[in-house]
Amino acid sequence: MIKDLKISQVYNSVKEKTIKISMKTEKGIFTACAPSGTSEGDYEAKTLNNEIIIKNFPEIKKKFIGKNEKNVDKIIEKIGVEKIGANLSLVLSIAAIRALSKNDVYKFLNKKAHIFPYPLGNVIGGGTHKGYTSIQEFLVLPAKAKNIKEAIKINHSIWEDVGRFVKLKGILLGNNYEGAWMCKLDDIKTLDILSVIAEDYEAKIGIDVAASEIYKKGEYFYKNSKRKLSSEEQLEFILDLIKTYKLFYVEDPFHEDDFKHFSELTKKANCLVVGDDVFATQPYRLRLGIKKKAGNGIIIKPDQIGLVSKTLETIKIAKKANYKTIVSHRSRDTTDSFIADLAVGTESPIIKCGIHGKERTSKLKRLVEIWKKVKKPEMAKF
Repeated sequence: MIKDLKISQVYNSVKEKTIKISMKTEKGIFTACAPSGTSEGDYEAKTLNNEIIIKNFPEIKKKFIGKNEKNVDKIIEKIGVEKIGANLSLVLSIAAIRALSKNDVYKFLNKKAHIFPYPLGNVIGGGTHKGYTSIQEFLVLPAKAKNIKEAIKINHSIWEDVGRFVKLKGILLGNNYEGAWMCKLDDIKTLDILSVIAEDYEAKIGIDVAASEIYKKGEYFYKNSKRKLSSEEQLEFILDLIKTYKLFYVEDPFHEDDFKHFSELTKKANCLVVGDDVFATQPYRLRLGIKKKAGNGIIIKPDQIGLVSKTLETIKIAKKANYKTIVSHRSRDTTDSFIADLAVGTESPIIKCGIHGKERTSKLKRLVEIWKKVKKPEMAKF
């Protein structure tokens, strides 16, 4: 039973204030912090300003006091996620499942949980996350790692090697919102460098194009190369990148309403074609994508839908359709490690949580903690 709820503010990875909930039950006090994205899709559940949430909170709080924590999501649905803000609904939902599980959410979701996701790490960044490139993220996955500690170490080693190289060349611009390097390199030269360094570690590489952010007036605009591409030209460009750099993973290669070219790429490419903005963790959007055979993977961001229960519904739909689930952080994240439990508990093969910075390593540390707790842990298989 929920005895008390308190709301406060904490800082996220870009030093902005976000909300934190503390839920008191007879089992203890359970907390959750709200992340947010820099590039938010049109189909995500809408958040509310912190000041509005805090002002409305005394009235909202009354609806939960004395109620069983297992009913929190139902109460929120009755009120309306967007009415209270997806940021508030999510932290209430996470705190509730933490209370129900005594902070071992992965075990609550799956008592036999022992399959661990490979960490997908952002090494070089650009786009709306800050950086020189138009492509938003250049990613690595330590596919040969035998355990979670080794996987984390490989990603960090690649990140360090890239950092040393760009410093030596005098093209380093710093770190962006997700702790990825910002370098004075265009998209192609960035892939050239990352592919060579990743090969030394037998790691796979991928990209998050975040195409909705570069789509303007019917064309995809790549700023540094001055490249302007139609949708058909974008398809050919992405196919060429996949072939040239042996990409295993391509996220959001087209804008969020272009199911047609998502489907075309999925048919022609031998890699994971992953939707983020196009699906926004929404069951109805995913069902539409499945029907159109658009993509074969989905980014799972709980804050896009605002409830743990609805997040789990989306994951269930994805798995039934053989879509790979990639549980993901946000660029404006906190040290809250909930997504680590979610990834293990749902046996998702990949977790996208970054490499550098306390907001990223908190998820990785939680994965190591869980690895030590479960019986016969093993890495996911593709």
